[in-house]
Amino acid sequence: MDSVNARGSILILGMLCGLLGLLPLVPAAQAMDPLKALELLRQKKEFEEKELKRLSTMEKVPAGEFVMGRNGVNKNEAPAHKVYLDAFYIDVYEVTQLQYLEVMKENPSYFKDCSLCPVEKVRYFQAVSYCSKVGKRLPTEAEWEKAARGGTQTTYYWDKDLIDFYAWYGNNSGGRAQPVGQRKPNAFGLYDMTGNVWEWVSDWYSRDYYKTAPAKNPRGPDAGKLKSVRDGGWGGPPELQAHAYRDYKEPDTRYINVGFRCAKDAKS
Repeated sequence: MDSVNARGSILILGMLCGLLGLLPLVPAAQAMDPLKALELLRQKKEFEEKELKRLSTMEKVPAGEFVMGRNGVNKNEAPAHKVYLDAFYIDVYEVTQLQYLEVMKENPSYFKDCSLCPVEKVRYFQAVSYCSKVGKRLPTEAEWEKAARGGTQTTYYWDKDLIDFYAWYGNNSGGRAQPVGQRKPNAFGLYDMTGNVWEWVSDWYSRDYYKTAPAKNPRGPDAGKLKSVRDGGWGGPPELQAHAYRDYKEPDTRYINVGFRCAKDAKS
């Protein structure tokens, strides 16, 4: 191999190895044995395959009632009301940049230096498309809240003084998204159900929907201009990490702090 082709191969290898932030970039001027280069590529491929399998895991949320919303805080969270949901599965982790790139062949994220961070700057319909391509769907708002609560009816699924053990939020995130699964999970074994990135859910947003929502498997209004998001995000204060907290976004806009996770029906 002549010196020009060798340098070109090393540059390409360096970019490939740097994708995950796992292996160091290879300096352009540094010669590398072809066998070592192949070994690095093999290690990268093995790492990606292992991570894609781990990140695709889901947990089953059992059928039954829970109390959705809360009274006396924000009008769009009231009234607190009982909701029955059929059993469903939901992703253990927020969808990562690695997963999104594997399926969609692009990475829209702002924080591109972290392939195990949640994908963000993804539009609502892009999230819908991703979930569909992997045989899943976005969770409904009710499903998301039941999953986030982890069987609890408290403001948080942890004691309020323990938030730093469970969530990336405004006081500890460093002003950016963080790798998924680094904080403690809730009782359903789900990570980052509060903090890190806001998550698209399938429902159109309506401030007064809880007043008229059906008591069984609510799916939101039939139409609207805004989509609901849940979670609290990496930039929010502790108050926004409450599991009942609701917000909304324009579905065709890309937000630096909004990602998603997928769900699917549980077969009977």
